[in-house]
Amino acid sequence: MVGLMKKYDVHMCSEVKGCILNNGEPVNGARIRRELTYAHSAVEIDETVTDANGHFSMPEILITSKKPGDMFVHDVVLQRITILSNEETYVLWNTKHLGIEPFKEIEEKLLTLHGDLSSQEVRFTFPNKKNPSLEFDGLSICRWENDFEVFELEESEGYFSDFV
Repeated sequence: MVGLMKKYDVHMCSEVKGCILNNGEPVNGARIRRELTYAHSAVEIDETVTDANGHFSMPEILITSKKPGDMFVHDVVLQRITILSNEETYVLWNTKHLGIEPFKEIEEKLLTLHGDLSSQEVRFTFPNKKNPSLEFDGLSICRWENDFEVFELEESEGYFSDFV
């Protein structure tokens, strides 16, 4: 019963930094919206806008909750970051992870959210170094040089074309 009274720090999202382009040109004034959900109930939403060079940043978000002490709660954090530009919405980051602690692999991706609005949204995987048999996955218009493997193109007939 003591666990239900204790409050825990829940890591919702690491610091976010990035740059938004459109066909290689910086996008000024695009609205970046971050929606975070913990245990399917605690929701945090914040927004920022890109500067003249297309850059933006958002702070780390932690919450305090009693839910991690409840054995009936599934500790899952959902992260969704979108861009609204010229009445169109683009997915910059969409993933989920289990647990209330930060993951270095996710932190690294969130510090380099560099996307071009002309890029197609892709589903991708990246390694989970603590548990290699359970990769992370996400959806984004961003591309990364390392630890990034596309496994599905959104709105494409070529689903899983890498496996053929």
